[in-house]
Amino acid sequence: MQKPLPELPVTFTSQGHQIVGMHHKSRGERLVILCHGFTGSKTEARRLFVEAGRAFAAEGLDALRFDFYGSGDSAGEFCDSLISLYIANLRDAIAWARGSGFARIAVVGHSMGGATAILTLPETPVDALVTWSAVPDMHKTFESYISNLDEVARQADEYVHEGWVIKRTFWEDAMTHDVLAALGHLTIPKLFIQGMADAPVFIQGFESFRDVVQPPADFMEIPAASHTYTLPAHRHQAIRQSLIWLKRTL
Repeated sequence: MQKPLPELPVTFTSQGHQIVGMHHKSRGERLVILCHGFTGSKTEARRLFVEAGRAFAAEGLDALRFDFYGSGDSAGEFCDSLISLYIANLRDAIAWARGSGFARIAVVGHSMGGATAILTLPETPVDALVTWSAVPDMHKTFESYISNLDEVARQADEYVHEGWVIKRTFWEDAMTHDVLAALGHLTIPKLFIQGMADAPVFIQGFESFRDVVQPPADFMEIPAASHTYTLPAHRHQAIRQSLIWLKRTL
């Protein structure tokens, strides 16, 4: 049996807070940073990111998966999280990668992690970007889950969504970020993967990316795949296609 590759806990500081991650070690030359979705963590649903990190490392790409502020093992409370903090966290993860000697860096973001990557990379460039079912528009996405979003954001100091407490400050911050506008400034190679059994807001957003994106950009649909790639075959397809693209691009 082949000896497992090392997986080492790492920490770094972002905005004065401890951020916790896991480094899947491989050749130490190229690194993929994995950004989880809203209410997610560095493992992601059904260990999607664990599978991805191990698959990438087995093929020669180091991987770092980390918890945003207020998520998983990182410092802070979820109710105090902000998109602006997620952006700062990713910038500091990239700084950690550069300080660790990686010459080539890519970011893979799922859902809100994909949106966070798009919002971060125009000012903090890396070498490639992959998104899985990225949030395309803050207002439209949250409105698809909370029908009276504007009223809630205006009147309530906090709102409980699927057991998670979301403060008004989160809404106010989120609505200042324009994912499509940021995407239009990205000139690095990009791969967008979308499950076609996802909610309409994500599928429509995936199509809207085609209208604003600069080349080079590739688009891939996974028929019948859900937002979190529930079935093993769909998870494996998203990971494998990303890996093939990253090995060619990074």
